[in-house]
Amino acid sequence: MSDRDAARAAKSQVQSLIGGDPRVNGVGLTHVGPDWAVKVNVVDDQDYPDLPERVEGVRVVVRGIGGISAHAS
Repeated sequence: MSDRDAARAAKSQVQSLIGGDPRVNGVGLTHVGPDWAVKVNVVDDQDYPDLPERVEGVRVVVRGIGGISAHAS
């Protein structure tokens, strides 16, 4: 079982693994069932950095969300 503090620590490690990869839109935390996980948002879920399934026992979830752009309000 992954708690929020473990997920935060794993998130920092995942961010280090990703570096400035332009395929990644963002890294955050999410729930997978009762557990916390690291969520990596990517432009294309078929083309993303090679990441482990778990970091320090915390699951890593990758989701393709498309490109992100600013919109005037």
